[in-house]
Amino acid sequence: MAGAPTLLPPPPRAQGSYRPAVRHADLVMTAGMTPRVDGRLRHVGRLGAEIDVEEGRAAAAIAAGNALAAAAAAAGSLDELGRVLRMTVYVSAVDGFTEHTRVADGASERLAALVGDRGAAVRSAVGVASLPGGACVEVELTCSLR
Repeated sequence: MAGAPTLLPPPPRAQGSYRPAVRHADLVMTAGMTPRVDGRLRHVGRLGAEIDVEEGRAAAAIAAGNALAAAAAAAGSLDELGRVLRMTVYVSAVDGFTEHTRVADGASERLAALVGDRGAAVRSAVGVASLPGGACVEVELTCSLR
């Protein structure tokens, strides 16, 4: 992904007994990444209650950047990643919330800003009752290698 802007955050550290990303054969898979900046969770709450859609989109963008940083670290560098193949965006939301895809668009837009067309992936946006630490979103990626 040569020529991408240097907007990638530092690779996140694991918050428990797992690896942020694993390289296997020609793939890199990340753990779920929350909207942490400098190790601190920035967006806590549920969509449709404490968090509105715009804040959820911003949180998803941070989480996607963290996931891409973890993938790049596992690959050896951002240039070693071929493209993002799949993204799952988990959205902590109240019953009746229906704008999961609008929240997930924040993650998709961040990947496009970081790596252009190579960030265009298939995507699932999944509503859940809660996420680790009370995060409002969590993003995981599967990427190919060059």
